[in-house]
Amino acid sequence: MKIMKIIEKNIVEIVSDVSNVPVDKIIRNKRATRHSNVVISRQLLVNILFRNFNYTNHMVRDVVGYKNHASIVHARNMHDTDYQYDASYRKMYDKAMDLLGLYVNDKDEQADLNLTMKDKIQEQNKEIDRYKNLWIKEKSERERFHDLLISFKKKYMLK
Repeated sequence: MKIMKIIEKNIVEIVSDVSNVPVDKIIRNKRATRHSNVVISRQLLVNILFRNFNYTNHMVRDVVGYKNHASIVHARNMHDTDYQYDASYRKMYDKAMDLLGLYVNDKDEQADLNLTMKDKIQEQNKEIDRYKNLWIKEKSERERFHDLLISFKKKYMLK
């Protein structure tokens, strides 16, 4: 459990550095603020913990200091929208992920698309193999019939 606290502390510090918000403002307390830069920092923290470290909603709630898990769900939903449409948010999130060493390259966000394309390519290769086998089978049948015709000609055709 102590190791998890150290990891959480490091993640919070990285999010703090990336978003230029002090650590004591990111973690909610009784005097929590709702300024946009602080809210975005918390959203970064929530999504990093939830998506990459397999924290449950309740575990993330305890780390960030939210009152209930509904705030976590809202932050996760807003992340999808912000990441898609807000370039500055996307840049901060990607920078935090790079500092944590979680992105190998820029193509990670397209992993699902690449997997579906890989499946489609495999299916098409199977279909190509099936057609090749049909072509080989028909070619051998054609050669067999050709040989039969030649033998028929030799046997029954007059010279």
